[in-house]
Amino acid sequence: MVRKAEKLARSARIACEKWQEYFRTNIDEYHRIHNFVLGKQWTDDEEDILKTYKKVPLQFNKLATLINTLLGEQQQNTPQLQVVPLENCDQEVAKLRETIVKDIMFSTNAKTVYQIAATQAFVGGFGAFAWKTDYMYDTSFDLDIIPQSFKDATRCYWDVSAERPNKTDGMHCGYMSRMSRAKFRSLYGKDAESKVVSEGEITASEDEIALAVQPGTGGTEFSWADDDSITVLDHFVRKHTNTTLYKLSNGRSLDQDELDELIESSIEHNAMMQEQQMMQMMQPDQQQMPQDQDMEQQPGMDNTDIMTLYDDGEPVRIEDSRPIKKCRIKHYKIAGEYVLDETDFPSDQLPVVFVDQNSYYDKQGKQICRSFITDAIDAQRYLNYLGTQSAYILKVSRYDQYIGSKKNVSSQDTAQMWRDPASIQGMLIYDESPNGNKPEQLRPPELPQTLLTQYQRAIEDMYTSTGLYPSRLGQQGNEVSGAAIDARTRQGSYSTYVAFNAINRAISVGGEIVNEMIPRVYDSERVISLMTEDEGQKSITINRQADEYGERIENDIRKGTYQVRLMAGPSYEGQKEQALESLNIILQANPQLLNLFADLYAENLPLVNTIEIKNRLKTIVPPEIIEAGKTGKMPHENGGQKQPSPEEMQMQMQQQQMQADMQYKQAQIEIKKQELQLKQQQMQVDLEIEKQKLMAEEMSVMGEIEESKMRYMAETGRTESDKAIAHANNLVKILTHKIPENKG
Repeated sequence: MVRKAEKLARSARIACEKWQEYFRTNIDEYHRIHNFVLGKQWTDDEEDILKTYKKVPLQFNKLATLINTLLGEQQQNTPQLQVVPLENCDQEVAKLRETIVKDIMFSTNAKTVYQIAATQAFVGGFGAFAWKTDYMYDTSFDLDIIPQSFKDATRCYWDVSAERPNKTDGMHCGYMSRMSRAKFRSLYGKDAESKVVSEGEITASEDEIALAVQPGTGGTEFSWADDDSITVLDHFVRKHTNTTLYKLSNGRSLDQDELDELIESSIEHNAMMQEQQMMQMMQPDQQQMPQDQDMEQQPGMDNTDIMTLYDDGEPVRIEDSRPIKKCRIKHYKIAGEYVLDETDFPSDQLPVVFVDQNSYYDKQGKQICRSFITDAIDAQRYLNYLGTQSAYILKVSRYDQYIGSKKNVSSQDTAQMWRDPASIQGMLIYDESPNGNKPEQLRPPELPQTLLTQYQRAIEDMYTSTGLYPSRLGQQGNEVSGAAIDARTRQGSYSTYVAFNAINRAISVGGEIVNEMIPRVYDSERVISLMTEDEGQKSITINRQADEYGERIENDIRKGTYQVRLMAGPSYEGQKEQALESLNIILQANPQLLNLFADLYAENLPLVNTIEIKNRLKTIVPPEIIEAGKTGKMPHENGGQKQPSPEEMQMQMQQQQMQADMQYKQAQIEIKKQELQLKQQQMQVDLEIEKQKLMAEEMSVMGEIEESKMRYMAETGRTESDKAIAHANNLVKILTHKIPENKG
């Protein structure tokens, strides 16, 4: 519901402008370096001067490649987070809690958010990201915890009095977003849009105005709205309330609200026990006495005024207490002098995380942020100067490539040809001069060696100022052995440790925020999909009511206190690589030891999904060895059987090897059977083909015989026809000619 809150809107605007004034130097440097590295590397004045001297301003951007290399390494170096249970934590639930935290922290969307924040910090000196809640999908009623990135980190603000490097302990924070009036109307209604006017009448006293950025001081004057767009502030405020912290006999710590809930549940528990007592009193007399004696020993059943508290069915007492300040985070969406939305943020820390790449504080106490490539900017600028000057020298070089006398081009045809000697294909002719001189070809001009030397120096300065040498960029070095390559890689990683540690520290703080949000966001029974170590993607029901009374909850992640830690040493991917290298060294010494850690070997392979491989290789590892790896104790120390001797273990390994060999041989036999079946089928196919060929040949022969018969019959018919025709001709001759008379 949109409501007018001029005082709150004024305080939010003053907080934003105060940070803008305090951080003005870093904000200006942020945009300058971003524009230099990812945009134009010449100022307008420099371009005008170069164009005056007929020079073309060229840029040879090496810094963008260095930043991409750094971001690629950051993507491969996932920080190692550990969720440590502190109190009231079940082992299985603690493992589930850690899985949920890591699943949220290292999702695909979260990694994209970290990369954007890392780009901002590496280039501009600082970055930012935040955590928020949103519905899982449009038709869902379940909230989810999701990360949020910012296109421009300078649009965020924090409390200047914050002490932590990531500024999540301040009294306020927030970020500005600019949206069109059309979008604002679609989200908050036309009535709310009409109330946000362009004039900035939300001013206060002169002291408050002095804290804000004023026109003429180099900053940008704050504006809530204009004719086209509206500024919306997502403003987070920390509010403290006085309360009391109580320590229970089971080690749990509760504040006043949690203690009140425990008292209410204990009253219900005591009432249930009294009801059970009354039911027992209704039993026969012979059973009443032992039951009454038992009830007198039960806590909470005495006649004193002190009520016994029950925590998960176990009696507890309050051992100590002390006053504390409990905080809560309020989230306001503000536009103009109106609050568009107001909610409670489910964490004790502010949600907007400041990513500090590397900074120091000057004598006035102001924080000065330094970009990773600050020291390489001048080298990049010098490189552009050298490249531009070299191009200019080539541009103004002589176009005529020959020298000769006028007599050599005295004729009209020759003069026409020599106006552009480069266009002549074949022989280039000339006129003979009286003294016999002929045109001589000039050597093309060469760039001064000084420019080439300075060019190489500029590139070397960029490498030394960033610590990213050619070998880190993929160029082949002079190292031969693998140890030498690893040593060079480790040495090169020292220069990038500060940059990676900055983003990892911010991710760790984000893990603390997510850890605090989980019991408040995932506060009801629901099904979530998690990536587990042993079973891959799996759907798990959390906060599941296991009985009809709701006294037993399975996977209750709302209970317990946990702490998120950033593990020291290499990243998770780096640890896997080192572990795999160590395992390979062990296998080179004794390949038979693979049966003892085959599952661990598969887990550290550089593959995307090794769950199936790991589960298969786990079958060749003895179960007692797997159990010993989890507990750190020998099997007989865990109440199992006596640890077998080395000879017995060797025999077991041999038996397992024999079983594996038998399985392999059986598989080979099965393969051979399949091959014989395939051959038999192929033979049948071949026989059928031959049969078809014979039938085709038989039909061809029968056709030839039939054709011969037809030819014979045709020839016989033709002969008979010829005979009949000859006989007919003879009859005609006889009939048409007279028979000669006999003269005798």
